[in-house]
Amino acid sequence: MSVRGARVYALLLLVAALPLQPPLRAQETGVDTEGRAPVATRADLQAQLAQAEQIASSTGYSDAFRSQKRQEATQIQERLTEGDFLPGDQIILNVVGDTTLSGTMTIGPGRVLSLAGLPDISLRGVLRSEIQPYLLGQIGRYLKDPEVKARALIRLSVLGGVGQPGFYQLDADMLLADALTKAGGIGNTTELQRSSIKRNDQEIVDGAQFVDAIAKGQTLDQLNLRAGDVIDVGIKPTKDWF
Repeated sequence: MSVRGARVYALLLLVAALPLQPPLRAQETGVDTEGRAPVATRADLQAQLAQAEQIASSTGYSDAFRSQKRQEATQIQERLTEGDFLPGDQIILNVVGDTTLSGTMTIGPGRVLSLAGLPDISLRGVLRSEIQPYLLGQIGRYLKDPEVKARALIRLSVLGGVGQPGFYQLDADMLLADALTKAGGIGNTTELQRSSIKRNDQEIVDGAQFVDAIAKGQTLDQLNLRAGDVIDVGIKPTKDWF
């Protein structure tokens, strides 16, 4: 393992060993009550898109960095156009006083959310940051003054050098490092520089970006992940002594 990889690995172990502390108030930190950064708003994504496109078209950066920004711009544009929700994603929904509309709801084919006694709700074009007010408006068409709380989950695969590889429904605002912990954590055979994130067998985050995302505390939402993406955690190559 390289010096940088060893530092990141030590950081993950240190964070895992720290005792839980009560989070500061959101207005003091800019994060929510669970200590997480908020998911990106439409305005946030539009600003990120403009910056990525500017870098991609500039001659003042390396070809590799410009290519990375072009790929990022494509991902952001797709989010802005199509929304964040895909079949298989889940929403933790709480309609106060109505247990039939509350629970963990899975998005069905056609990006549709089906709720008992209500017409199907299309989520095409809806961002994660918009889901609570959007569902409030949709449900409010049929219920008088509902109180609605909603949180978005992403259906991801976490494979490779983690303790419990498999399929997970993860909070969109979860740190990438926390996602690895959720999947059993990393071990002595893990090599983060060999990690990647893939979409339809295409690499969208390489090893260097993966390590950087952990070091910077980036969330799954900030990495523009969506349902079906694969977090492939690197494993040290084994030597064949024969």
